Amino acid sequence: MSVKIFGTKNLGRKILIKILYLLSILILITLFVVLWEKYVTAHDIPKRILPKPSDILEYAQKEFFTEHRRGYESLLAKSFNSFFDAIIGFLISAVLGTLIGITFAIYKFIKEGFSPVLFIIQLLPVPAFAPVIASMLGYGLSTKIFIIVLFTIFPFTVAAHDAVKNIPHYYKSLLETYNADKIKTYIYLILPAVIPNLLHTMRIAAPASIVASIIAELPLTVSNGIGKDIYTSFNNQIIPRVWLSLIIISVISLLFFGAVSFLDEYINRKYKYGQFK
Repeated sequence: MSVKIFGTKNLGRKILIKILYLLSILILITLFVVLWEKYVTAHDIPKRILPKPSDILEYAQKEFFTEHRRGYESLLAKSFNSFFDAIIGFLISAVLGTLIGITFAIYKFIKEGFSPVLFIIQLLPVPAFAPVIASMLGYGLSTKIFIIVLFTIFPFTVAAHDAVKNIPHYYKSLLETYNADKIKTYIYLILPAVIPNLLHTMRIAAPASIVASIIAELPLTVSNGIGKDIYTSFNNQIIPRVWLSLIIISVISLLFFGAVSFLDEYINRKYKYGQFK
Protein backbone atom coordinates (compact mmCIF):
# COMPACT_ATOMS: atom_id res chain seq x y z
CA MET A 1 0.00 0.00 0.00
CA SER A 2 2.79 2.41 0.92
CA VAL A 3 4.53 1.72 -2.40
CA LYS A 4 1.34 2.57 -4.31
CA ILE A 5 0.86 5.80 -2.33
CA PHE A 6 4.50 6.76 -2.93
CA GLY A 7 4.13 6.06 -6.66
CA THR A 8 0.93 8.11 -6.82
CA LYS A 9 2.64 11.03 -5.06
CA ASN A 10 5.55 10.93 -7.52
CA LEU A 11 3.13 10.87 -10.47
CA GLY A 12 1.18 13.80 -9.03
CA ARG A 13 4.39 15.73 -8.48
CA LYS A 14 5.53 15.15 -12.07
CA ILE A 15 2.16 16.33 -13.41
CA LEU A 16 2.32 19.42 -11.20
CA ILE A 17 5.85 20.23 -12.41
CA LYS A 18 4.73 19.93 -16.04
CA ILE A 19 1.72 22.18 -15.41
CA LEU A 20 3.92 24.81 -13.72
CA TYR A 21 6.40 24.57 -16.59
CA LEU A 22 3.67 25.15 -19.18
CA LEU A 23 2.24 28.03 -17.15
CA SER A 24 5.67 29.68 -16.90
CA ILE A 25 6.10 29.43 -20.68
CA LEU A 26 2.63 30.90 -21.22
CA ILE A 27 3.38 33.79 -18.83
CA LEU A 28 6.70 34.53 -20.57
CA ILE A 29 5.06 34.51 -24.01
CA THR A 30 2.28 36.80 -22.78
CA LEU A 31 4.80 39.18 -21.21
CA PHE A 32 6.85 39.22 -24.42
CA VAL A 33 3.78 40.01 -26.56
CA VAL A 34 2.68 42.83 -24.24
CA LEU A 35 6.16 44.40 -24.24
CA TRP A 36 6.35 44.03 -28.02
CA GLU A 37 3.00 45.82 -28.44
CA LYS A 38 3.97 48.66 -26.11
CA TYR A 39 7.43 49.10 -27.65
CA VAL A 40 6.15 49.37 -31.22
CA THR A 41 3.37 51.75 -30.15
CA ALA A 42 5.67 53.96 -28.06
CA HIS A 43 8.27 54.32 -30.82
CA ASP A 44 5.71 54.56 -33.64
CA ILE A 45 7.48 51.91 -35.72
CA PRO A 46 5.90 51.50 -39.18
CA LYS A 47 3.99 48.29 -39.87
CA ARG A 48 6.23 47.51 -42.86
CA ILE A 49 9.24 47.26 -40.49
CA LEU A 50 7.75 45.66 -37.37
CA PRO A 51 3.99 45.12 -37.00
CA LYS A 52 2.35 45.04 -33.59
CA PRO A 53 0.94 41.76 -32.29
CA SER A 54 -2.50 43.33 -32.63
CA ASP A 55 -1.79 43.94 -36.35
CA ILE A 56 -0.87 40.28 -36.78
CA LEU A 57 -3.99 39.22 -34.87
CA GLU A 58 -6.14 41.49 -37.03
CA TYR A 59 -4.65 39.96 -40.17
CA ALA A 60 -5.21 36.46 -38.77
CA GLN A 61 -8.90 37.24 -38.23
CA LYS A 62 -9.14 38.48 -41.81
CA GLU A 63 -7.27 35.41 -43.09
CA PHE A 64 -9.20 32.73 -41.23
CA PHE A 65 -12.62 34.21 -40.54
CA THR A 66 -13.33 36.21 -43.69
CA GLU A 67 -14.82 34.71 -46.83
CA HIS A 68 -12.34 34.66 -49.71
CA ARG A 69 -12.71 34.23 -53.44
CA ARG A 70 -13.14 30.75 -54.86
CA GLY A 71 -9.85 28.93 -55.25
CA TYR A 72 -8.11 30.97 -52.55
CA GLU A 73 -5.58 28.89 -50.62
CA SER A 74 -5.17 29.95 -46.99
CA LEU A 75 -1.87 30.29 -45.15
CA LEU A 76 -2.73 27.23 -43.10
CA ALA A 77 -3.25 25.14 -46.24
CA LYS A 78 0.01 26.39 -47.74
CA SER A 79 1.84 25.65 -44.49
CA PHE A 80 0.55 22.08 -44.50
CA ASN A 81 1.55 21.70 -48.15
CA SER A 82 5.13 22.59 -47.24
CA PHE A 83 4.90 20.38 -44.16
CA PHE A 84 3.75 17.33 -46.12
CA ASP A 85 6.58 17.83 -48.63
CA ALA A 86 8.97 18.05 -45.67
CA ILE A 87 7.63 14.76 -44.27
CA ILE A 88 8.19 13.00 -47.62
CA GLY A 89 11.78 14.25 -47.80
CA PHE A 90 12.29 13.48 -44.10
CA LEU A 91 11.16 9.85 -44.49
CA ILE A 92 13.23 9.32 -47.64
CA SER A 93 16.28 10.73 -45.84
CA ALA A 94 15.69 8.47 -42.82
CA VAL A 95 15.47 5.30 -44.92
CA LEU A 96 18.14 6.16 -47.49
CA GLY A 97 20.54 7.70 -44.96
CA THR A 98 20.26 4.66 -42.68
CA LEU A 99 20.98 2.27 -45.56
CA ILE A 100 23.96 4.35 -46.67
CA GLY A 101 25.30 4.54 -43.09
CA ILE A 102 25.03 0.77 -42.62
CA THR A 103 26.74 0.23 -45.98
CA PHE A 104 29.57 2.60 -45.03
CA ALA A 105 30.09 0.78 -41.73
CA ILE A 106 30.24 -2.67 -43.34
CA TYR A 107 32.09 -1.86 -46.56
CA LYS A 108 34.99 0.46 -45.85
CA PHE A 109 36.00 0.95 -49.50
CA ILE A 110 32.52 2.36 -50.32
CA LYS A 111 32.78 4.76 -47.39
CA GLU A 112 36.16 6.03 -48.51
CA GLY A 113 34.80 6.67 -52.01
CA PHE A 114 31.49 8.36 -51.27
CA SER A 115 31.60 9.88 -47.76
CA PRO A 116 33.61 12.97 -48.91
CA VAL A 117 30.87 13.71 -51.46
CA LEU A 118 28.15 13.61 -48.78
CA PHE A 119 30.28 15.75 -46.49
CA ILE A 120 30.84 18.42 -49.14
CA ILE A 121 27.12 18.49 -50.00
CA GLN A 122 26.32 18.99 -46.32
CA LEU A 123 28.66 21.99 -46.14
CA LEU A 124 26.93 23.78 -49.02
CA PRO A 125 24.15 26.17 -47.89
CA VAL A 126 20.69 25.28 -49.22
CA PRO A 127 19.87 28.80 -50.57
CA ALA A 128 23.03 28.72 -52.69
CA PHE A 129 22.72 25.09 -53.73
CA ALA A 130 18.99 25.00 -54.55
CA PRO A 131 19.12 27.13 -57.76
CA VAL A 132 21.97 24.99 -59.12
CA ILE A 133 19.99 21.78 -58.57
CA ALA A 134 16.84 23.36 -60.01
CA SER A 135 18.66 24.38 -63.18
CA MET A 136 19.80 20.76 -63.66
CA LEU A 137 16.71 18.80 -62.56
CA GLY A 138 13.85 21.20 -63.25
CA TYR A 139 11.68 23.47 -61.15
CA GLY A 140 8.96 21.10 -59.94
CA LEU A 141 8.02 19.20 -56.80
CA SER A 142 10.46 16.32 -57.35
CA THR A 143 13.38 18.77 -57.26
CA LYS A 144 12.06 20.20 -54.00
CA ILE A 145 11.94 16.74 -52.42
CA PHE A 146 15.44 16.04 -53.70
CA ILE A 147 16.76 19.24 -52.06
CA ILE A 148 15.10 18.32 -48.74
CA VAL A 149 16.70 14.88 -48.88
CA LEU A 150 20.14 16.35 -49.59
CA PHE A 151 19.74 18.77 -46.69
CA THR A 152 18.77 16.10 -44.12
CA ILE A 153 20.39 12.82 -45.20
CA PHE A 154 23.87 13.36 -43.73
CA PRO A 155 22.89 13.14 -40.01
CA PHE A 156 21.06 9.84 -40.63
CA THR A 157 24.09 8.45 -42.44
CA VAL A 158 26.44 9.38 -39.59
CA ALA A 159 24.04 8.06 -36.93
CA ALA A 160 23.61 4.68 -38.63
CA HIS A 161 27.33 4.35 -39.32
CA ASP A 162 28.30 5.07 -35.70
CA ALA A 163 25.62 2.72 -34.35
CA VAL A 164 26.89 -0.21 -36.41
CA LYS A 165 30.52 0.54 -35.57
CA ASN A 166 29.70 0.56 -31.82
CA ILE A 167 28.15 -2.92 -31.81
CA PRO A 168 30.31 -5.10 -29.51
CA HIS A 169 32.24 -7.69 -31.47
CA TYR A 170 31.12 -10.60 -29.30
CA TYR A 171 27.50 -10.04 -30.36
CA LYS A 172 28.54 -10.65 -33.94
CA SER A 173 30.54 -13.69 -32.87
CA LEU A 174 27.51 -15.04 -31.01
CA LEU A 175 25.36 -14.86 -34.14
CA GLU A 176 28.11 -16.55 -36.14
CA THR A 177 28.10 -19.49 -33.69
CA TYR A 178 24.40 -19.94 -34.44
CA ASN A 179 25.17 -19.91 -38.18
CA ALA A 180 23.04 -16.80 -38.68
CA ASP A 181 23.03 -15.60 -42.28
CA LYS A 182 23.34 -11.95 -43.33
CA ILE A 183 19.58 -11.34 -43.36
CA LYS A 184 19.17 -12.56 -39.77
CA THR A 185 22.21 -10.55 -38.71
CA TYR A 186 20.60 -7.41 -40.12
CA ILE A 187 17.21 -8.14 -38.55
CA TYR A 188 18.33 -9.24 -35.08
CA LEU A 189 21.51 -7.21 -34.55
CA ILE A 190 22.18 -4.32 -36.92
CA LEU A 191 18.69 -2.81 -37.21
CA PRO A 192 17.98 -2.91 -33.42
CA ALA A 193 21.38 -1.28 -32.87
CA VAL A 194 20.60 1.50 -35.34
CA ILE A 195 17.10 2.38 -34.05
CA PRO A 196 18.12 4.49 -30.97
CA ASN A 197 20.56 6.64 -32.96
CA LEU A 198 18.04 6.91 -35.77
CA LEU A 199 15.30 8.15 -33.44
CA HIS A 200 17.62 10.68 -31.79
CA THR A 201 18.65 11.99 -35.20
CA MET A 202 15.00 12.37 -36.19
CA ARG A 203 14.67 15.08 -33.55
CA ILE A 204 17.28 17.15 -35.36
CA ALA A 205 16.13 16.33 -38.88
CA ALA A 206 12.41 17.01 -38.22
CA PRO A 207 12.61 20.84 -37.97
CA ALA A 208 15.50 20.90 -40.46
CA SER A 209 13.31 19.23 -43.10
CA ILE A 210 10.69 21.98 -42.72
CA VAL A 211 13.36 24.67 -43.08
CA ALA A 212 14.65 22.95 -46.22
CA SER A 213 11.11 22.65 -47.59
CA ILE A 214 10.53 26.40 -47.21
CA ILE A 215 13.89 27.47 -48.63
CA ALA A 216 13.70 25.03 -51.54
CA GLU A 217 10.50 26.67 -52.81
CA LEU A 218 12.15 30.01 -53.56
CA PRO A 219 13.89 29.14 -56.88
CA LEU A 220 11.19 26.65 -57.95
CA THR A 221 7.81 26.97 -59.65
CA VAL A 222 6.07 25.29 -56.69
CA SER A 223 3.55 27.98 -55.71
CA ASN A 224 1.33 26.19 -53.18
CA GLY A 225 3.84 26.28 -50.31
CA ILE A 226 4.37 28.72 -47.48
CA GLY A 227 7.95 29.57 -48.52
CA LYS A 228 6.90 31.08 -51.83
CA ASP A 229 4.04 32.94 -50.10
CA ILE A 230 6.42 34.45 -47.52
CA TYR A 231 8.72 35.64 -50.30
CA THR A 232 5.84 37.15 -52.31
CA SER A 233 4.27 38.79 -49.25
CA PHE A 234 7.60 40.34 -48.28
CA ASN A 235 8.11 41.77 -51.77
CA ASN A 236 4.59 43.22 -51.66
CA GLN A 237 5.21 44.67 -48.18
CA ILE A 238 2.42 42.63 -46.55
CA ILE A 239 4.52 42.22 -43.41
CA PRO A 240 1.74 41.05 -41.03
CA ARG A 241 1.14 38.14 -43.44
CA VAL A 242 4.86 37.29 -43.29
CA TRP A 243 4.80 37.25 -39.47
CA LEU A 244 1.61 35.20 -39.38
CA SER A 245 3.18 32.68 -41.78
CA LEU A 246 6.24 32.41 -39.54
CA ILE A 247 4.08 31.83 -36.47
CA ILE A 248 2.06 29.10 -38.19
CA ILE A 249 5.09 27.24 -39.51
CA SER A 250 6.83 27.58 -36.11
CA VAL A 251 3.87 25.95 -34.37
CA ILE A 252 3.81 23.14 -36.94
CA SER A 253 7.57 22.62 -36.49
CA LEU A 254 7.21 22.45 -32.71
CA LEU A 255 4.39 19.90 -32.99
CA PHE A 256 6.43 17.84 -35.44
CA PHE A 257 9.43 17.94 -33.11
CA GLY A 258 7.25 17.01 -30.14
CA ALA A 259 5.73 14.04 -32.00
CA VAL A 260 9.16 12.72 -33.02
CA SER A 261 10.49 13.22 -29.47
CA PHE A 262 7.52 11.33 -28.02
CA LEU A 263 8.10 8.49 -30.50
CA ASP A 264 11.79 8.39 -29.55
CA GLU A 265 11.10 8.20 -25.81
CA TYR A 266 8.25 5.70 -26.17
CA ILE A 267 10.13 3.21 -28.37
CA ASN A 268 13.35 3.38 -26.37
CA ARG A 269 11.49 3.05 -23.07
CA LYS A 270 9.35 0.13 -24.22
CA TYR A 271 11.69 -1.91 -26.40
CA LYS A 272 15.17 -0.81 -25.18
CA TYR A 273 16.81 -1.26 -28.57
CA GLY A 274 20.58 -1.03 -28.87
CA GLN A 275 21.30 -1.26 -25.14
CA PHE A 276 24.31 -3.54 -25.28
CA LYS A 277 25.93 -4.78 -22.10
